[in-house]
Amino acid sequence: MTQHEDPQPEGWPVRAHESFVNALWSLVLDEDRYTDDQPEWIEAWLRGHQQGSVPDRGVPAALHRILACGVDPEDLTDVVRAVQHDVVYQVCQLIDDPGLLGIGLDEDDSGGTEFGWELVAFRAERPAERAPINYLHSVLDEHDPSGRGGEPRGRPIPVRLPGHPLHARLAVAHALAGDRIQALQTWRKATGAPLGEAKAALDLLLDQLRQNPESTP
Repeated sequence: MTQHEDPQPEGWPVRAHESFVNALWSLVLDEDRYTDDQPEWIEAWLRGHQQGSVPDRGVPAALHRILACGVDPEDLTDVVRAVQHDVVYQVCQLIDDPGLLGIGLDEDDSGGTEFGWELVAFRAERPAERAPINYLHSVLDEHDPSGRGGEPRGRPIPVRLPGHPLHARLAVAHALAGDRIQALQTWRKATGAPLGEAKAALDLLLDQLRQNPESTP
């Protein structure tokens, strides 16, 4: 193998392309990361405010008002992640071809194109080796770490169970939809309960619903 041969048959430009797309996804919030029993991105915005204190400005204040209205933090996560995905997808289109967004390149006084732009990868140890990075928007969703191809989570609407917390109502909804694994994960994520305890609590609620089916919507 010579000094400039690539050890992998697909070549470094292909790996650079995949690396960039994966890096874009790393900028989208991770819906499975939690801190102190709430989505990590929410905790990060509210961090620094003392327990019981109310933020008085900016995003923390807006989040506090939204959560105080009883909005499910998971719904907020779904909305924010969807918006982030949409922005990243449009940036990929902008790089691939501004015309996909109805945006024309700047023109000079004669009507010709004054300038455009392109994304270029290069090898840090060999800066002379450069390659354009194209076709981003068409493959972006193939690299979605959730495996859903850019689609939002399909979460059931929490059942109506007066006096029970949100995680219980959502876990029961998952169980009634046939996804017992997700139901138990939802319960344990919110409570930290051992698996056996979560199963017993969930089964108790399901038994109550079977005895009184009118309580569900």
